[in-house]
Amino acid sequence: RRAAADAQGHDVSSAAANPSSPGADPSSRHKAKQPPRPTDKTTPITDDPWGRFAAERAAAAKAPRTKDVGAHRPSMADLRPLLAKHAAGQLTFHDTLPIQGHDKREVIGWLHMATGQLTKSLNEDAMMSSLLHDNQSTVDGAILVDVIKCERDLKNRVVRWGVASMTALNRLEGVTMKLRINRAGAKGATTTFESFSMDLPHALDGFYLDIPNGLQGQLDERLLFEAMSRLEPRFLWGSYTSVSATTGLAGSRYRLHFLGSDIPSSMLVGDRMVEEFVLRGRCLRVYGRGWFFRDHQLARINLDGPTPPNNPPRVLHPAESTFLKTSQPKAAKKQKAATRDTTEFTEVRRKKVPRSSNTQPHPPQGLVGRPWTSPNAFEALAERWTVGYTYHTLSDDDVSSTTIIPAPEAHVADLHHDTAGEFVTCMNIDAGTPTATVVPLDDLLAELAVLDAASHLAVSAHQAEVEAAHTDSHFDMAALVNAVRVDTLCGHLSSHPVEFGLQLHHLFAHDRPTFELFVRQRLLHRWLRATWGGTSSFDRLYTQTFGTVASKVHIVELFVSLVFPDDHETLTTDTADGDELSLSRFDFELVLAIAEVLLAVHGPLFFNSEAALMATTGALVGVIASHGAMRCLSSDTMATVLLTTQLGSELWRLLEEVYASDEDMQRILATLYDMHELGKCDLTNLGQVQVHEAAPKLVVNTTYQC
Repeated sequence: RRAAADAQGHDVSSAAANPSSPGADPSSRHKAKQPPRPTDKTTPITDDPWGRFAAERAAAAKAPRTKDVGAHRPSMADLRPLLAKHAAGQLTFHDTLPIQGHDKREVIGWLHMATGQLTKSLNEDAMMSSLLHDNQSTVDGAILVDVIKCERDLKNRVVRWGVASMTALNRLEGVTMKLRINRAGAKGATTTFESFSMDLPHALDGFYLDIPNGLQGQLDERLLFEAMSRLEPRFLWGSYTSVSATTGLAGSRYRLHFLGSDIPSSMLVGDRMVEEFVLRGRCLRVYGRGWFFRDHQLARINLDGPTPPNNPPRVLHPAESTFLKTSQPKAAKKQKAATRDTTEFTEVRRKKVPRSSNTQPHPPQGLVGRPWTSPNAFEALAERWTVGYTYHTLSDDDVSSTTIIPAPEAHVADLHHDTAGEFVTCMNIDAGTPTATVVPLDDLLAELAVLDAASHLAVSAHQAEVEAAHTDSHFDMAALVNAVRVDTLCGHLSSHPVEFGLQLHHLFAHDRPTFELFVRQRLLHRWLRATWGGTSSFDRLYTQTFGTVASKVHIVELFVSLVFPDDHETLTTDTADGDELSLSRFDFELVLAIAEVLLAVHGPLFFNSEAALMATTGALVGVIASHGAMRCLSSDTMATVLLTTQLGSELWRLLEEVYASDEDMQRILATLYDMHELGKCDLTNLGQVQVHEAAPKLVVNTTYQC
């Protein structure tokens, strides 16, 4: 019985151990099929595996970029040798190279990315990191290692990449690269990829000027090209921006291309970029790349007038035979002095120092030892062109407006001098600073041809300009004079000469104190500019020279104290009957300043054209640099125009009309006329009045070269 019980117990335990056996309990089999309970060590299954993958990849991509690109400051251990050498005074540049983190190789070429409006918002660290780490599948990493420089060009809206090897430059050219860009989305700041092509820089990717209204034919294009080539060495060419490739149909916008991305200095008028060209008598609005002003004070460059020189003028040939005579200056009445008793006084005369007989101007800096003109330049010029003038007068409401327009005449017969190799030396006024330039005579002849076309346009547009000046007012001259806005007045004299002349004559007739204040300001403008140039404003030069702010009261007081040096205070000459004529240098400068303004308002084409003045006077033209406006004429050049040319006779007549009721001015004009007629005093070679650089007093520079 015991053995049977043991056998039965063995069967039960075996069945329990093996639930699948026939003897096993059904409940035991059910329990055995259930899966084990999950423990705390088991990781739950994620519902969004792609989101987890993206998060892990973003975290993995972010970590190395943060560590790779950024500011890497050397440790104190690295700096310790440099600090020791610095303390000993032995530190050199080459000692700092081992701890520099940037690549030491030189950039041999650049590739540009046209990033457009995104350029300003791009971060250099993010761009460099994205280029190196987000483009591994596009470009071999060994090639990206040769990209060693990154620059943002905000003016041209490009990103520039400097490359250190020709292999990398060739492999990367034309390749589209991805950059990670930060954007502000609806759910906050996000990043996205933008693709940009790596291209070699193009010669036409630099600075340009657009003329929206275009040009009138190939003649305008050629004249503009020649004028810009002389004015700016970086000028390349001009072309229309929209052209049909099949038929050549062109749009209206004309673009002038310059080499380099920086604004050429010749395209700056003061601190503003040029906004208007004067070409063949027309005003062409221009827009520079990346520049736009919303005011109406346009900076203008006159391309009709040739480059002004920077030298004292000398009369080389008699000019009377080269003019179309229209009127003769009125003969002034001579005032005979009463006979003095020789026993009553002892006559003491100032010792006269004979002036040099050399008629060649002193060469400016940079042209020492080189003549200003070729031997036959003015003879060849006089053979081919003579410049006369026409006189136009319009009246409206008892107010007359007179304009003197050049009338150039070309000659093709009896030519004895060749123009090949002939030249004159001129001075470019570049941002208020004169620079010597050699101008071929053929260029001067071409400018006279341009002046001829501009004169015909001026004749046809004269009535419309005068009517517009009577009806539309651009400025209040009296208010500007009383506020001592000298530079602003110079700008209006350049841009609105007809209206300036009308307001000038109105001031003389109805507000004489304001007119006299304007003349004093004009004299100070000429003297200060002849001393300091045109780089600074009139207000700054006035304060720098006289120690106070320019004001109406101070200018009136200043002219009481300003005096000329003793040897230049008075101009004297002997008459045929033993008398002496004398004229103060201040009165002489006063006449020249007023005559210059009259020439600028009544003959703007003459005033702005160096070729016309050279052909008229037969001499080089001296100038005074101005600030953001047209240049002035030096005292010697203005005296040459006024006293030796037929054009000067018209200016003399205008002076006599203006001062018809002023006895003092009539006496000054009569004395000046008599002194010139006697021919014993060279009034065209007296030098330029300047302000002493160290003291508030006047000096005369007899070797003035501007």
